[in-house]
Amino acid sequence: MVSKDAQLKALEKRCDDLIDIARLLTLSFDKAVIIRKALEHIHERLGKRARYAVLEDGHLVITYWVGDYEANFLTTKRIVKKSILWRVFKGGKALNLTAPSQTNGYKHTLKEQVKIKAVVPLRYVDARTQEEVKFGVLVVDSGREQAPITEEEFEYLQIMADLIGEAVGKAELVRELIRSYEKREELVKSMAHYLRNRFMVIGGFSRRLCKKADDGEAKDYAETIAREVGEMERSLQVMEEMLQGEDEEPKRAKEVGI
Repeated sequence: MVSKDAQLKALEKRCDDLIDIARLLTLSFDKAVIIRKALEHIHERLGKRARYAVLEDGHLVITYWVGDYEANFLTTKRIVKKSILWRVFKGGKALNLTAPSQTNGYKHTLKEQVKIKAVVPLRYVDARTQEEVKFGVLVVDSGREQAPITEEEFEYLQIMADLIGEAVGKAELVRELIRSYEKREELVKSMAHYLRNRFMVIGGFSRRLCKKADDGEAKDYAETIAREVGEMERSLQVMEEMLQGEDEEPKRAKEVGI
């Protein structure tokens, strides 16, 4: 019988492991890197094979795996439609398959037809819509040993799936924010270019008026318009250069009043 002290030490080590991987995952904004680090962590800590299938164009596709697999172990990277993985993905409930009979009626994607395994859904809550987003499944097994995943390991995998989901959700949010910023930046660039072209036309007309106007109030108005339009042209030109990264010195913006 395992002593209480030994149980506490094992729990403490497991908590430390989870804190370490949580810290590691939160530092990355790349979905592929998050998945790779998580699977490598599971393989290292549990000594199990792990693989990840992501939803792509309506298909669950195996995109990353770690562990001792036979050469050409995949019949296809797409999970077959009658696989139990689809049931877990759609239903959103993790399964720990400890007996071969639990997979009766289902088809297998791997050539070796692994029946003893744990399958955990991967998902996150979209920070903008507060809707749940299902994006894949995590599959873990003991390989040739065909040893069942223990209840403690199964609980650990579910916690890992939650951490992966949180990290992927954060990465997707950052990607959307960057995409939104880039779209707005392009809009500002287009507007600045458009306005500068319009002011150049107005500037051309105002300079012609200056040349043709007689001395007096009309000429003063024409010169004022030409001067102000010229300032706007220069300001918009500097804005365009800054948006294009051609001018990295903020002082130029100050010089033209931006």
